[in-house]
Amino acid sequence: MNADWQPLISIVIPIYNAGPYLEKCIDSVLRQTYRKLEIILVDDGSTDECPDICDAYAAADCRIVVIHKENGGQVSARNAGISYATGEYITFADADDWIDPQAYETILEKMTVKDTDMVLYGLVEEYEYGCTKKENMLAEGYYRKEEIEEKVYPHMLCGGHFFSFGVLPNLVCKLIRADLIKRVQSRVNEHIKMGEDADCTFQVLLEAENLQNLRYTPYHYRKRPDSMVGKPMELSQARNLYCDLKRAFAKCRKQEVMMSQLYQYMLFIMMLKNTDCFIGCEPFDRYFTAKRVVLYGAGGFGQAVYRVVTEKKIGKICLWLDQRYQSYQSRGLPVMGLEQLEDCDFDSIFIAILDTQMCRQIADSLVERGVREEQISYIQPGEKFQERIRLIMET
Repeated sequence: MNADWQPLISIVIPIYNAGPYLEKCIDSVLRQTYRKLEIILVDDGSTDECPDICDAYAAADCRIVVIHKENGGQVSARNAGISYATGEYITFADADDWIDPQAYETILEKMTVKDTDMVLYGLVEEYEYGCTKKENMLAEGYYRKEEIEEKVYPHMLCGGHFFSFGVLPNLVCKLIRADLIKRVQSRVNEHIKMGEDADCTFQVLLEAENLQNLRYTPYHYRKRPDSMVGKPMELSQARNLYCDLKRAFAKCRKQEVMMSQLYQYMLFIMMLKNTDCFIGCEPFDRYFTAKRVVLYGAGGFGQAVYRVVTEKKIGKICLWLDQRYQSYQSRGLPVMGLEQLEDCDFDSIFIAILDTQMCRQIADSLVERGVREEQISYIQPGEKFQERIRLIMET
C-alpha cells in the first residue's frame, strides 16, 4: 500500500446507557496509531452519564463529534452517525467494546489495493470467563466481483454447518467505502433489534465490486449477559429482517443458493429468539418426549429451551448442565456441573447449542463418559424445520 495514501476514517459509535464501559471504548479509539480519524459519538437518548462523558471527550479532542438524539435504537443511531460522516471509509464500534491500538494502521498497511470497497477482518469475543477468536471462513486475500460471486456468496450466511457464518455479520469488523455503506444502510429497517448487522453487512457484500479479507482480529467484542442479543425478538422484527434480505437476494444471480442460506439463518435467529414458535413442530417436540430429559448448555439457546419446556410443559427437564455452571448459578439459574450426570437417572440428553459442529464434539465427550449415542440429540436443521421457517416468515 502507498504510504502517502491516508484516507480519513469515520468511526461511528452508537451509545445508549453504556456508562461503565464507554470511556474504555473511546480511549481505545483515541490511542490508535493511525491518527486521521473522525470519531462520531451518537448518544441515542442515554439516561445515564453517557451524554456528559461524550461532551467531555469532544471538548478535549477536535476529532470527536457528538450527536445527541432521542432514543431510536441501534439502526437509527448508526444512520445518524453515517449521515454526518465525511470520511472516505466508515467503520463502527459498540460503546462497550474496545480496539487494539494499531488496528486501523495495520488494516491500511495490509490493504493490497487502494480504494477497496470493503475490508473484512475478525474479532475476539470477550466473555466473563475467557475469550474466543472469530474470523471469516474465507481465504485471506483480495477478491474481485466474479470471485466474490463464486467463492463468497455460496457460504456467506452459512459456513458449512449449522450454525456458522462464512462471513461474520458484525459491522464492527468491517471497513467500508463511505458511498457504499451510506447507500445500503439507508435500506435497513430501523425496527430491527436483532440481526441489524447482518441486514446491512450482507447487502453491502452483494453490492461490493471487490473486497479484501484479513486474518487479523483487533476488535474486542464484549459479550454481556444483559445485552440486547440475550433478549426476545418480536416476530414482526424477524419478518422485517427476512424481508430486507429476501428483497436483496432476489436481485442476485445466486438467488437460489442465497435463499437457502437465508432460511438457515432465520432458523438460527428464530431458534434463539422465538423458540416458542417451534412448539407443535414435530422435529422440535420430539426432543422432549422422553420422561426425564437432561438439558446440556445454558447459553442463550439453552436458556430459551429451558423456559419453553418448563413454561409450556412440553417435556420435563430433570437436570440442567453446563461446564460454566458457576457463572450461571451466580445469575440465579439452576444449572449444575457435569459431575451431577453420574448420579442422574435420565432417558435422554438434549444439547442446547446451535453450532452443530460443537454439538458433535460435546456428544463425543458424553459418549466417553458412558452415555449411549442414541440417548443424545441436538438440532438437525432438516427440511421440516425449513418448512416451518417459510410458514412463519411468509404468513
